[in-house]
Amino acid sequence: MDTNIFLKSVLADGGLYSLLALRPIDSRKVQKFYSTTERLIDASQNFDAEGYDVYFGLGTVEKDGSRKTDNIKEFKSFFLDLDCGGTKDYANQSEAIDALRDFCKKLNLPNPLKINSGRGVHVYWKLTEAVCADDWLHVATRLKAMCAQHNLLADVAVTADVCRVLRVPKTHNYKTDPPAEVTYFGVDVPNPVNFDEFSELLGSDPIPIPNIYTPTEGVVSLDSILSNKESVFADIIKKIKAKKGCQQIKNILKNQQEISEPLWRAGLSIAKFCVDGEQAVHIVSMNHSDYSEEETKKKTDAIKGPYLCNTFDDYSPDICKDCIHWGKIKSPISLGQRIREATEEDNIVEAPAVNLPNSPTSTYVIPAYPKPYFRGASGGIYVRTRNAEGDPDEKLIYHNDLYVVRRLRDVEIGEAVVMRLHLPKDGVREFTLPLTAVTSRDDFRKQMSMQGVAVTKMDEIMQYTTTWVNELQANSVADQAHRQFGWTGDECKSFILGNQEIYKDKVDFNPPSTQTAGLFSAFEPKGTMEEWKKAINFYNKDGFELHQFVVGTSFGSPLMQFSPIKCAALHIYSKDSGLGKTTAMEAGVSVWGKPEDLLTYKSDTVNTRMNRGEVYHSLPLYMDELTNSHGRELSDLVYQLTGGKQRGRMASGSNTERYRGEAWSLLAVTTGNTSVVERVSITKSMPKAEAQRILECRVKKMHFETKEETDIFSAAIKDNYGHAGKEYIQYIMSNVSSVKALLGEVQQRVDKMAGLTAENRFWSALVSATVTGIMIAKKLGLVDYDHKKIFKWGVSQLSENKRQVEDMNMSVEEILNDFIHEHWSNVLWIKSTDDLRKEQDINRDSLIIPEAVPRGKLVARYETDLKRAYLLPKPLKAWCGEQQINYNSFIHDLTVKLKATKAKMRLSKGTHMNLPPAHVIIVDCSVEKLDGSTEDL
Repeated sequence: MDTNIFLKSVLADGGLYSLLALRPIDSRKVQKFYSTTERLIDASQNFDAEGYDVYFGLGTVEKDGSRKTDNIKEFKSFFLDLDCGGTKDYANQSEAIDALRDFCKKLNLPNPLKINSGRGVHVYWKLTEAVCADDWLHVATRLKAMCAQHNLLADVAVTADVCRVLRVPKTHNYKTDPPAEVTYFGVDVPNPVNFDEFSELLGSDPIPIPNIYTPTEGVVSLDSILSNKESVFADIIKKIKAKKGCQQIKNILKNQQEISEPLWRAGLSIAKFCVDGEQAVHIVSMNHSDYSEEETKKKTDAIKGPYLCNTFDDYSPDICKDCIHWGKIKSPISLGQRIREATEEDNIVEAPAVNLPNSPTSTYVIPAYPKPYFRGASGGIYVRTRNAEGDPDEKLIYHNDLYVVRRLRDVEIGEAVVMRLHLPKDGVREFTLPLTAVTSRDDFRKQMSMQGVAVTKMDEIMQYTTTWVNELQANSVADQAHRQFGWTGDECKSFILGNQEIYKDKVDFNPPSTQTAGLFSAFEPKGTMEEWKKAINFYNKDGFELHQFVVGTSFGSPLMQFSPIKCAALHIYSKDSGLGKTTAMEAGVSVWGKPEDLLTYKSDTVNTRMNRGEVYHSLPLYMDELTNSHGRELSDLVYQLTGGKQRGRMASGSNTERYRGEAWSLLAVTTGNTSVVERVSITKSMPKAEAQRILECRVKKMHFETKEETDIFSAAIKDNYGHAGKEYIQYIMSNVSSVKALLGEVQQRVDKMAGLTAENRFWSALVSATVTGIMIAKKLGLVDYDHKKIFKWGVSQLSENKRQVEDMNMSVEEILNDFIHEHWSNVLWIKSTDDLRKEQDINRDSLIIPEAVPRGKLVARYETDLKRAYLLPKPLKAWCGEQQINYNSFIHDLTVKLKATKAKMRLSKGTHMNLPPAHVIIVDCSVEKLDGSTEDL
């Protein structure tokens, strides 16, 4: 093969050709540049004759004197270097060629041209046209990767090196002894390959238009920024007419008949890559002597990118030097540049969601930005103004999509906005920004940086956000921030669960409020639904009805929305540990989210537990270990829990009452090692009211197969959660009427089977909601529990609790005894006939005053000889209130059963105390009457 033909086939036409000559014997190095391949060949023969190893540069260069990367212009081939012999990758050239043949076969690559470099093999795929260095590097890097992937041992330093040189054929390799001639393998000349076709065979992505722009910021979104830019040839012409345009384009348009073919092609390169290029290419060509539509199209199709100003200057010197744009732009195409504004179709994007509903991918409709801001076709925030000369001035504000979704009103932080941020790799996230931060430069910078918005000119983003807020305030009403999870209204149209607002047919993002933000992560699902189902059905066996019931309370809790009862509670207790009380609650709460985060524990205060109740709103409230709570605390907890409201408290730092959310409607489960009612009874004589508000169940000794079995179950629940809640809630919303009807039917059966009355309304609501929840969950395939057995177990617990409450009924005698015994030291004990005011010698033992005088307030007088008690009404009424005993009913029983009377007398009669008369209740406490032996009682 003729060397000149070879070089013309593998080297581009445009630019200079480089030659490198190295002489091993004296380490001399010479680098030269030539305008033609003929001159390069002549020089290579001369250097070869003088003992030099001669190489040529594979890429043509822009300017004389440098073969550095920034001076490389174009390529017209891809190449490999296969080293052979000795310690090289291949033992000999035959082995290397065999490996090359297998490589080409695997990738369906065309047959390359092969050069014998003296010891190794140089490989060339010739291209049909030259390409710019950026395009070439993109594909060469892919070729390098394919070699590694398919085990072709090409020299990794050669394949994608834009500055690479290889040996000139018909010279000698002086590294061998004797020197070996650089020759061709075979005589056939392979056909050149199309650049795009070769790229596709390697599996490479489409080649973008060369980067001739410099983005202001946001290098991570460079592709998006570039794709937002478009050039309009008509605008280039307008600037020429206004004497602010490119003189080279003006020359091409004005002198089409006289310009050279390269300069014509340069003009076409600008016209082709404008949005109106289909017409523009003919505008710059129609008066050229060689013009035809076919020839113009052929020439245009071969152009890979817009030419640079330097190229125009090479083709037509002395024009650019007087240009007002010289040195300020890289290509004339930038003079027609506009930002391509997004259309309605462009604003519909699919992106992965970051902690948002509908993961992993969602479709987002990006709203139109408020003027003067607009969204680029491929994203980003731009602002359009006019410069001093009246021309449009478009500026990039932020390279990613960032916009306000809606306004919120939070009772604690005031007005806020929900913003949505699209990050190219992470996906889409939403966050709440208080309006106080929008108007404070430091707070705004801090808040936005925390969310991942990284720009140097934050003031511009701040102004953009403020414009959004003003427009939304003028055109929309602020939504109320959801401070509670669960149902959002009586109509049950949506349900809040973490960062999701669930509807029956969709899921929207729920922005965090000050109350809910800390628990969002607890509702992020983990594991899979199928693994969760396997784990939850661990309890699906006889004898585990209590554990099934606890799980059922999780499904029953949202159904309390349909009940007039705000909260019904179950307390399970046992002195023994290891019975699965806590694990059962963890299993229950796994319906909604992470067990460890959603349970409350022994160390949590009553205020913390009640605050959770307010935030959960419709979700089940599980409270572990009430063991160390005192009776008074437990009584307060029972009343507050079943009342559905936190106790009133003052707000911190202000003389105002703390905001309380809507009353909760939920089911609660508590655990302990003793009965709550028993603990309350220590401080209250008759805790019947508490007992009616909380159903208690003593846990019996359970039989588990093995500890390993229970450990596996516990671990499975903690690794799989948060999947069932959404499906369950959407079923309820789609079938509200039938669910209400089912709940009513179940409650009627529960009341009838257990013989419940209005007094037992809390128990009725608990069992009815739980059984109904299990029935729905089973219908949906979430659990396999036998609801009939659970119903039967629930009725048995109701009967047991009814019996225990009936045993709490105290007689009037027992109540009177309790009052006297609790106030023993506040009673004046004296004979009716004694009078300490007389100087007579009396029996001192007849006056019994513990510790000389009654301690505290005097509440009663007891005459020991008559066995008659005189009770002051006020302290008696206060004590009855503390014990939750109806005072009027008690007085009625004293009057009817013990023949008590009311009178006025001095309680201190017969003592030195001179107290005025007081109204008293007189009770005859004779033994005959109190032991029930007389007919009167």
